[in-house]
Amino acid sequence: MTALLAAAIWALAANMVAMLPHNRLHWNLGRVLVLMAPVILWLIGREFGFLAMFAFVLVVISLFRRPLAHLFKHLTGQLEPKE
Repeated sequence: MTALLAAAIWALAANMVAMLPHNRLHWNLGRVLVLMAPVILWLIGREFGFLAMFAFVLVVISLFRRPLAHLFKHLTGQLEPKE
């Protein structure tokens, strides 16, 4: 039950952060949420199993699709250098 409560609070926080203007606070809170996601993922997997964990992974990917795409491009070297 703790994992579901943590996941619900995380999802509400992610949606509230998404409504903030795109300034430094928005990005810093987003980073905190991304860093909290693996911990909540582990809690859900431990308490409810693989399918629930997979569902949470889909939620995280859905909410953070653009930052994750940017991270993937950065890691694979596909980013255009800034002039």
